[in-house]
Amino acid sequence: MTQDDLVTALLDLNVEVTQATVSRDMRELRLIKAPAKNGGYRYALPESYLPNSDEEWFKSVVLGIKILGNQLAIKTSPGSAMILKKRLLSQFDTMIFTVLSDDDTILLVAYSEDNAEKIYDRLAN
Repeated sequence: MTQDDLVTALLDLNVEVTQATVSRDMRELRLIKAPAKNGGYRYALPESYLPNSDEEWFKSVVLGIKILGNQLAIKTSPGSAMILKKRLLSQFDTMIFTVLSDDDTILLVAYSEDNAEKIYDRLAN
């Protein structure tokens, strides 16, 4: 996949990007071209940058978290909010009413205060 292919795929998902921003973000993330299993190449993080667990990954991208009733406001590193949003939805689907995100901020609305506290405890610790 080329950077242009990635831009097209992101635009198809209604994520507004340009080739220049994708190129800059890939450089900042230190992505490298690695051989793909089916031939060709893919973009990947160097193995030294891969977290060992979800907890490590959460800690690496979550910069701050606030809780108010059944709502969480989560500040992430730039570009991480949408990825974190998807991971939160997959892990806590039955506890979450909805999640809104932009580039570096998430507003999570849980079904209950108890659910919000459980999610908060997982992310904050």
